[in-house]
Amino acid sequence: MINKSILTAIGATIAASLCCITPVLAVLAGSSTLASSFSWLTPYHNYLVWFTVLVLLYAWYDKLKPAKEIDCDCDAKVGFFSSKKFLAIVTVFSVIMLSFPQWGNKVFDAAPSAESCATGVCDSKISKKNETANKNEEKTANATPASTGSACKTKSDCNAKPFKQAIKRPIIKKPTDEKALTVFKYMQNEKLHPTPYKQKACTGYGRPAIDGMMADARSKVEEMSPIVLKKMIDNEDEFILLDVREVAQRSEGEIYADDTVQMTRGNLEFMIMNKIKNKDAVIVTYCRTGGRGLLAAETLKKLGYNNVYTLKGGLKAWAKAGLPFDSGLGIVVKVEDE
Repeated sequence: MINKSILTAIGATIAASLCCITPVLAVLAGSSTLASSFSWLTPYHNYLVWFTVLVLLYAWYDKLKPAKEIDCDCDAKVGFFSSKKFLAIVTVFSVIMLSFPQWGNKVFDAAPSAESCATGVCDSKISKKNETANKNEEKTANATPASTGSACKTKSDCNAKPFKQAIKRPIIKKPTDEKALTVFKYMQNEKLHPTPYKQKACTGYGRPAIDGMMADARSKVEEMSPIVLKKMIDNEDEFILLDVREVAQRSEGEIYADDTVQMTRGNLEFMIMNKIKNKDAVIVTYCRTGGRGLLAAETLKKLGYNNVYTLKGGLKAWAKAGLPFDSGLGIVVKVEDE
């Protein structure tokens, strides 16, 4: 029978290591959902490490303390799983697992650094590379004049705040609904293996007050790349594509999906609950360049809709990615700035 303190040490070691070793296992297994399965443990990483150390110290104390005299001629037999040898094996295992952040990122790209684990974040090199790529992409967008398709009117607008501020990403819980779970898996896979596309639009419009509102909305709503939306359309997944542009803007083109709802941003709060009654429906909002769509998605979240996304960069990003849309006259290849 295994000693309780040894069993506790094994459990604590595994729990303390899951948040840091799961990204590596996810890459090796090719599973995007596995990477986020144990992310909820990351805030408790440091506490679990100290708990494991204390349990191991107690287990060794229990093994090494002087035995009490027993009025018996026979020696009590100790099983292997309660022996010092097995405890030594568990200790070595714990040292390897708990020290994984110190050496793992030198062997596996997906392993988090020691610094990130120490802060309870457990960011990996892969996520850092993605962040760097996103920053480089934003820098490229910021340096692009309006004539080439940037959402900003001038370079100075792009370089001004809040473009230089870090964007807070929303915390997305794994849904239980089958349709929502399918989209969730698409999004997680795209985060692990991002597909490059020609999206050079800035993250705002160069007006601090408006861009501040957008930054706040981005902390609550997950933006979907055109690549993911195209996959949902091609796979005929069940979702609602919500067009919140003004009526005059719809003549520029329309993304075709099986279930499309058109509603101007100004009428959204007053009409949406009559148009879409299912609060668990998967909804993707879009506009011209992403601004109205983002704020519309935030509003839907506030109204109680659970599975809401917005198309990053709007119709312009879709066009820049080289994806087709219907204007009634064929394929539209250009969308003017908002």
